[in-house]
Amino acid sequence: MADSTAEARQQVADARRATAAELDTLGTSARAALDFPAKIRKHPLQTAGVLGGAAFMVMGGPKRVARAAEERFFPKRGLRPPKLMPKDLEKTLDRLPEEDRELIGAHLERDFAAYLKKEHVRDAATGRQSFWKAFDLLVAVLGAAATRELVKRALAVPADANGASAKAEPVAPGKTDQPAAEAPK
Repeated sequence: MADSTAEARQQVADARRATAAELDTLGTSARAALDFPAKIRKHPLQTAGVLGGAAFMVMGGPKRVARAAEERFFPKRGLRPPKLMPKDLEKTLDRLPEEDRELIGAHLERDFAAYLKKEHVRDAATGRQSFWKAFDLLVAVLGAAATRELVKRALAVPADANGASAKAEPVAPGKTDQPAAEAPK
């Protein structure tokens, strides 16, 4: 009975030491992962690239770049005001005299906008709208994955930080590196 109690106490003490060693390792790893100044000193270009890439993805960079490219290569698309009236009405307005066209067109646009707001009628999606919806979905999925990887790299624990904590592991009692002293004869 005494042997089993002593053995249980020894197991509890060993478990406490193992937990303390794990907590020390966890603390060391967390400090190393968040030590950005040390990472920047060791690998300045890699760290700047990873952090810059993560910021680019988080701030919606791919979408902004694509929109800017569209504005650059297709400037007339961005300058066109949104047309609410159906094409048939537009054609009819084009037949009116120049001085009446603008006044009647503005009046019809207001009335048609009020009607759409009231009835919630939506036109069929255009190719451009479909492209941007698909692009938004693709960028959201790929952007989330890329951002996750960039953040993992930014918070990665350097290999030398794990090696230092492994050397500091406590030694179980009764197990020392020194040879036991010989018993007197």
